Amino acid sequence: MRNRGRLLLILGPLILLLGGGGAAYFLFFSKRPAKAAPQERTCELTLSDLTVNLADTARPHYLSASVSLVLKGVDPEAVVEDHESGARDAVIMVMTQHTYADLLSAEGKETLKSDIAAAVEDALSEGRLVVEEVMFTSFLMD
Repeated sequence: MRNRGRLLLILGPLILLLGGGGAAYFLFFSKRPAKAAPQERTCELTLSDLTVNLADTARPHYLSASVSLVLKGVDPEAVVEDHESGARDAVIMVMTQHTYADLLSAEGKETLKSDIAAAVEDALSEGRLVVEEVMFTSFLMD
């Protein structure tokens, strides 16, 4: 019985030490799958029936347009739902800064698109969305 007691006294801590070492190895050195980054998605925001006075001073001109924006980010639908009015306001403010003569040329329309993209990104900066594309679905000036 004495030999058995000594054997347990020696083997007991040895088994605990080996088991603890194995557990430590498993916890610290086993490869865990990395957490997947949230997937970015795109959504389209359509702003219809935007009518503004242009920045002309000699003769009043107006622009009536509908704009579709392709937005990219994490959960863009939720951001758009919460901030659509801010995006609409940003587009209107940019449109009113241009003149009739500016917007007659294709280059002027492209400048307006890039200005709109920058303003909308700024308005939706809280949601970290990127404007991938600005498209005019209607564009009428007088």
